[in-house]
Amino acid sequence: MWFRNLLWRDALVVGVPTLALIALAFWIASRFVQPAPPDHLRMATGAPGGTYERYGEQYRRYLATYGVTLELRPSSGAAENFALLRDGKVDVALVQGGAGEPPSTGVGESPVVSLGALYYEAMWVFQTVGQPPVDRLADLKGRRLAVGIDDSGTRLLALQLLRESGIDAGNTKLLAIGGSDVFKALDAGEIDAVFQVAGVEAPILAELLRRRDLTLMNLVHAAAYAKRSGYLTALMVPRGVVDIAGDLPARDISTAAVTANLLARNEVHPALMYLLLDTASAVNGGHARLAEAGTFPNARFQDVPVAEEAQRYFKSGKPFLQRYLPYWAANFVDRMLILLIPAFAVLLPAIKFVPVLYSYRLKARIVRWYARLREFESELARNPEPAKVDEYLARLDTIETEINAAQVPKWFAEEAYLLRAAIDLVRERLGKPGSKTIPGFRDR
Repeated sequence: MWFRNLLWRDALVVGVPTLALIALAFWIASRFVQPAPPDHLRMATGAPGGTYERYGEQYRRYLATYGVTLELRPSSGAAENFALLRDGKVDVALVQGGAGEPPSTGVGESPVVSLGALYYEAMWVFQTVGQPPVDRLADLKGRRLAVGIDDSGTRLLALQLLRESGIDAGNTKLLAIGGSDVFKALDAGEIDAVFQVAGVEAPILAELLRRRDLTLMNLVHAAAYAKRSGYLTALMVPRGVVDIAGDLPARDISTAAVTANLLARNEVHPALMYLLLDTASAVNGGHARLAEAGTFPNARFQDVPVAEEAQRYFKSGKPFLQRYLPYWAANFVDRMLILLIPAFAVLLPAIKFVPVLYSYRLKARIVRWYARLREFESELARNPEPAKVDEYLARLDTIETEINAAQVPKWFAEEAYLLRAAIDLVRERLGKPGSKTIPGFRDR
């Protein structure tokens, strides 16, 4: 009979929606779980043998200890690095301040974000010996200036400073010469001044300072350039900072400097962003010749938006889990924590609520049987005809048979016994207390 399946139906009515709700909660939570971070990154560096390549190698070795392979891609300089990053051909890049594009005012996120500044790169300007020494870039008007190759950071900054000083290609010969070609041009007498953006550790800077046919300019307008640009800093470079034994440079000089910045695609996995920030702190966070220990990395003087991960890192340090767990374990736990939300918000309440709801459905059925019994008693009180005793007993038997067939759980048997006792009381009122509906009993 249909009532033999009542317990299963109760279980399905209560269990299926609950399981569906739990599954939905976990599915929604899974939408917010970040996929596992990749173990491979592509990084744009710079010209072979340059400072960017040297730092790229240090980053590669550091990341390898965490199982992340860093593929280094050489380039012509900062401008090309930014273009490669913007176009999605690399994941991270070392880019000179000012080489990036300003934040878009349109709708949507910038495809490129900054993980911070790493160190200072100063603008060094040399003029050839034999010319009247000058300390203003404006005084170089009309001369032959080596301003760096196309797409290089040197060229970008040199053209900006010269433009602010009233110099352009219309009044001065601006030559796209940089790197080792500078020395060939100097030997051939083809240039009057050299612009070079470099850190004090760069080998090319030491070579330029050692040449006796060059003198290093002191840029008296360095502070003014810095005030006019948000990513420039005025620096006083101390005498001998490049080489004390060689007394390079031979005097204190003023110059303007940009920062070398670590930029990334905004879709780089957050865990890798934090790992890159750790790498930057390990490689670039120590004492530098132009900055005190702890100055770098930082989020100052950035011309592209700073990543949210970098903002949190510079404000609060490493995420909590990464302070105490290995990289892979911290990432795994961080991804799984989101799944605790449905566990506590849905699963645990469901574990407590489902038995209550199941019990309520069983009690509701008992209540319905009691209602039928009360209805029967009311009918009996209105029409107490002795001739209908057998009919009344049959109706009571039907109710009791349904109760017996319902197979209520053992922990709910007391309710069923009480209901059957109530049926017996009605039988007594009919004068037939022994008329029990135990299957097969009366037949024997």
